[in-house]
Amino acid sequence: MTADPAHFAQTYWDTAAETYVQDFTGTGIGGTRRQAVWRRLDKIFSPGQKLLELNCGTGIDAVHLAEKGMQLVACDISSRMIDLARQLATSTSTSELIDFKVLPNEEIGSLTGENVFDGAFSNFCGLNCVEDLPAVVRELTRLVKPGAPVLLCMIGRFVPWEIVWFMARGKPGKALRRLRGNDFRPSDPGTVRIQRPSVREIARIMSPVFSLKRWSGVGITVPPTYTQNRMQHFPRMIKGLAGIDRLIEDLPLFRRMADCVVLEFECVKPQKGTP
Repeated sequence: MTADPAHFAQTYWDTAAETYVQDFTGTGIGGTRRQAVWRRLDKIFSPGQKLLELNCGTGIDAVHLAEKGMQLVACDISSRMIDLARQLATSTSTSELIDFKVLPNEEIGSLTGENVFDGAFSNFCGLNCVEDLPAVVRELTRLVKPGAPVLLCMIGRFVPWEIVWFMARGKPGKALRRLRGNDFRPSDPGTVRIQRPSVREIARIMSPVFSLKRWSGVGITVPPTYTQNRMQHFPRMIKGLAGIDRLIEDLPLFRRMADCVVLEFECVKPQKGTP
């Protein structure tokens, strides 16, 4: 019998949920990543809008936006992630503004109604873990209004920090893994399937309904989060590097060296009734 990839993914993320804060969100490096994405979210979304969040994790982004007066439907494949997200929303008095759903990205088509969201976003590479990204995009086109902004944070393809870090540790396979592009790993309880499309490939998949308006890099000079154990002793340096990242995040040469890329799209499908 063939194993169900969705089952493995659920198991993986349910397990990851227990240490997600200490492994990523609560780290100094993870904090710089999230602040960089929040700068873009705060710029393209406005109070009073209704937003769709894919792979919401423990709800940190949803709560951040709800505190600014936005309503959200926030989805994740992991029931444990959603449990933690609801707890966070309750503790911050934003639970009435957020509808958390246990729902994989591949099943957003089950959300009812057409053109119901003023925007959508997916943070920290959740869409790199779907096997059929075009299918997810097709469903997304049905769910957002014409003119709506859509922000995707995806895995970067060329990360000098990663290459140097793993080469120095005698692990060339890990050092060069991102250069392999679409790289599906065999499913087992300890892994998830990952693909790494380039910015050009993502833009092609999103077209013609979604037009790429801007993209930037996150984590250019700031090292990846798996270096946290070593880098936690240098908080001033991390803060300084984050400042440099902010200055160069839009520059064509440097943004291609980022750990993650943030792509901002606009839904350009016509209004109903428009010829």
